[in-house]
Amino acid sequence: MRIAKNMAAAMANSVVVALINILALPFYLRYLGMEAYGLIGFYAMLQAVLQVLDVGLAPTVSREIAHNAEVGEQRRSASLLRTLGVVYLGVAFAIATFVALASPWIGAHWLQAKQLPEVTVVQAVALMGLNLACRWPISLYNGALIGAHRLSLSSAVSITINIAAAVTTICVLAFGPRSILVFFLVQAAFGLLYAMVIRNVARHVIGERDAPCDFGDLRRVWRFSAWMGGVAITSLFFTQLDKVLLSNLINLESFGHYMLAVLLVSGIQIVIGPVFSVIYPKFTTLLARNDQSSLARFYSDTSRMFAAVVFSLALGLALHTRAIVTLWTGRPDVALDVAPIVALLATGSALNGIMYFPYALQIASGRPRIPFTINTVLLALAVPTIVWLVTREGAIGGALSWAMLSVLYVIVGTVVTGQRIAEFAGVRWISRDIAVPLLLALVPALVGAWLGDAINASVWIDTLVGIFAGCIGIVAGALYSPFARQWARAFLGVQRRSCPK
Repeated sequence: MRIAKNMAAAMANSVVVALINILALPFYLRYLGMEAYGLIGFYAMLQAVLQVLDVGLAPTVSREIAHNAEVGEQRRSASLLRTLGVVYLGVAFAIATFVALASPWIGAHWLQAKQLPEVTVVQAVALMGLNLACRWPISLYNGALIGAHRLSLSSAVSITINIAAAVTTICVLAFGPRSILVFFLVQAAFGLLYAMVIRNVARHVIGERDAPCDFGDLRRVWRFSAWMGGVAITSLFFTQLDKVLLSNLINLESFGHYMLAVLLVSGIQIVIGPVFSVIYPKFTTLLARNDQSSLARFYSDTSRMFAAVVFSLALGLALHTRAIVTLWTGRPDVALDVAPIVALLATGSALNGIMYFPYALQIASGRPRIPFTINTVLLALAVPTIVWLVTREGAIGGALSWAMLSVLYVIVGTVVTGQRIAEFAGVRWISRDIAVPLLLALVPALVGAWLGDAINASVWIDTLVGIFAGCIGIVAGALYSPFARQWARAFLGVQRRSCPK
């Protein structure tokens, strides 16, 4: 039941973090305004882009710890974690310095604020650098806990601190200065607290606290890490390029609308992040055992469950956006602008999400050159595609480019994985394990959308219809997986046989 426990813990963390962001947004809009929320969106984009400086070390740590645990070399894992902790501190200082130095140029020449004073924008950008530095080591220690299959601890820390940070921030804005600068200061304080707590938890789990800080460990993993760094760079630019270009090509208010749509669609990460955190170390463990039959079965079964959930979520967002956004923000005018953006972003994110399975298999197999090559090709196509569509269609063009490129990614990534890694992950995987759950999710989603239009439902009713249709799609699609059916039987007491470990 360890897989189920880890999945539940990671899912709970994703749900709570997503709900925090969703529930906090109306307060941020009320106390700070749309332009200030545009700055928060720019910070989120900057945080994602600067992950390239991780150069693949966090996923390398996950793979090393999972592998070392299987072969009984925990002390090597402890030494690597301590060494990389020093490296991450140096990078954190460099990030804070770089963003502070660049803030005058970003505030004056990149961001297009109309209501906020330029000096406020510059100071806010500088505080973004402080936030990024405080939070920078978190990914390293989360990666260590993922590799150790201890997602329950990682999730507990994340949930506790994120709730405290959101509640404190809202209270400070409600009863104190209503300033974007105050927002970033409070967030920085909780980011530093998060980093300190997760570091102590990870070091306790890995053990061997007397393990030396040995930079020779970096030479041992540098080749894999370098390729993973290339993957991280190309992947992050591919996923964030639309936001980077839009932040300059459209005004800050329109960019705020786009980032609001991004936040709503990020709810799909409720599924994507936890699943990847479970399947990646599991793939690594099964490959270390050379257990190909179990790997193929696990890959197929978990893919089916994942596809059912992610497609149901995406269809619910795409077909009921106006009702959801109106209910969420109380702004029908905002919902009207955001609806087409959400539909396209949700489509692209669902397609991109299912490709986490081939990606996890590629890097667990020690073949990071494959995702690096695919990402490089997609990135080369993304730049002209996004620029052309954004200049013609504005924010909707950015969302359309994401959907189009994600379709291409599914086709190319699946074919290459089937040819280079494992036949069971090729085109047959799409037709057998992805297309069927998509169909099972699509039917109730379309019926729900038709019903909402037919009865001219209120925003409350339309949202509830979308949720109900999504639940039907999730159940129908997930039960297509033998893995899910066995769990369901065990939960209902139909059989006594244990669930897969």
